Amino acid sequence: MVNFFADTSSSIQILPLSRLFLIFLLYSFIGWCCEVLYVGIFFEHKFVNRGFLHGPVCPIYGCGGLVVMMLPQEVKSSWLTLFVSSMVLCSVVEYITSWQMERVFKMKWWDYSDKKFNIKGRVCLLNSTLFGVMGLVVVHFVQPVVNHFVFKLNDTVTQYLAGGLALIFIVDYIVTVHKLVDFSTTMAKLKEFGESLKEQYSEESWFRSSNLTEMFSSIKEYAAVEKNRFSKGLLGRIESFYEHHPDDELFVIRFPKLSSSNYKESLALIKQRVTDSIYEKKAALEQKRKGK
Repeated sequence: MVNFFADTSSSIQILPLSRLFLIFLLYSFIGWCCEVLYVGIFFEHKFVNRGFLHGPVCPIYGCGGLVVMMLPQEVKSSWLTLFVSSMVLCSVVEYITSWQMERVFKMKWWDYSDKKFNIKGRVCLLNSTLFGVMGLVVVHFVQPVVNHFVFKLNDTVTQYLAGGLALIFIVDYIVTVHKLVDFSTTMAKLKEFGESLKEQYSEESWFRSSNLTEMFSSIKEYAAVEKNRFSKGLLGRIESFYEHHPDDELFVIRFPKLSSSNYKESLALIKQRVTDSIYEKKAALEQKRKGK
């Protein structure tokens, strides 16, 4: 069994990987709860799963929790040094995560550009300060409870529990990454399709090219007049982009500040689909209410 060093009290102890993983999941769950409550109460006013994964975990908080937990006791003994260390280290974790996901998927999943004292929109002073506060809360209030739960389990139960949860976590992670790749591919296809339409019809007076929605609408409108001007394949492809794709729209719902310099128009179309879907559902509910 792989072991890691961790400062769990006044001395350095060696943690088996199974117990370390359980602690990681607990902090990931706590972080997920904080995200859901924060966004749900102050912004969306409804339940929104703020994690990438389907399960109730935010791994970035799990990583941050482990980083804080493994700080030397000399650092954790002072509230000031603990606050500053948590603030800096967790901000580094958030920055690296944001940068890596932006590099891989060509999209910025969260953006603090509208906040003061931000670094490329990936981290900001407000969030970093909250990380510092959370570090204090974790070490002095949460970590003792987490340690009590994790170390109360015997080795056999710990290994089986960690193994089962690890399997679920890995499957969830693989499924999510697959959907993220599909989402990124959809954005690329929309961009490529829009560029091909501009190249083919940009000289036409009826063609509106300000964004993908305008392009598709102008083609559909003109096709109603000139039925033989466009192939069924082209019109069918446009209709397919109007259809709702829950997996793609889910990422937009979970991350309303999702942005992309590469796929700006593609993302705008997906966001418009989400808005239309919400409007349609509200209209249907209103119609149903009136029918009663």
